[in-house]
Amino acid sequence: MILDDNKQRYPILISLHKSGSTWINSFIHKRYRRIGLTTPPRNLYTEFFNLNNTQNLDHSFVKRSYKERIALLEQLRTFGLELNQKAHVPQIMPVWSWFKKFYKDYDILVCKRRNIFSHYISILFWQCIRDNVDERLINDINGVAPDHTFNDTDEDKLKSAIQLYNVSFKHNEKVWLDFIKDVRYLNDIVIKELDKPQVIWLEDIDHAWLEKRFHVIVKKTTRPNTIDQTIYFKPKDMAIIKEKFKERFDNEFQFYGYEYK
Repeated sequence: MILDDNKQRYPILISLHKSGSTWINSFIHKRYRRIGLTTPPRNLYTEFFNLNNTQNLDHSFVKRSYKERIALLEQLRTFGLELNQKAHVPQIMPVWSWFKKFYKDYDILVCKRRNIFSHYISILFWQCIRDNVDERLINDINGVAPDHTFNDTDEDKLKSAIQLYNVSFKHNEKVWLDFIKDVRYLNDIVIKELDKPQVIWLEDIDHAWLEKRFHVIVKKTTRPNTIDQTIYFKPKDMAIIKEKFKERFDNEFQFYGYEYK
């Protein structure tokens, strides 16, 4: 049961990774400071159903199971309290049946990136970083995490790390297949099984839109890095990536409304 029955007061954000969710949730997080509960604004907590965390493994929250995390949300609701979180598709797949029922009639937003090729390259780029850079350095650089709290120092450190570790940027079949699976799940399952969620394109929103949407004023926000990620892929590797991507875009992605630029 919920003691505050105005479910539309509580925004819930669903997206794939690298879809601007940290930026968007910074506005939702501030909204929840007035109407609900918030965790510290770190991916460790805000990605509430992430059970694949490779860092902070001794942290008590990281050790909690799906069942225990669900129990926490259900218990909070009996007190009339709702908790802010970012719901990334790969992380909510295992609990989707429960999730869609638990948040039925809530103010659900689904954010997508219209330029789907740039979206995929961003995911692949950061996975290459994680696969090659020492984890201690990843902890030291905000942008490599990445939590999008990027500044000029972080960007310089990232570029240095790429050179230091001689990071190899190339096609990764697992990352590619996971991306296809996640895109399908978002469009064919999440959006279709929810009751008319608000679907937004990242490219169509800005700071002013988010302030108006969530009834908050935010003076300082996160910003994405400005690195041109494509230049780190060798031409032969990028050709492989584009060939695979073009085939899938022509046969599937375009019908979800995405664009390939």
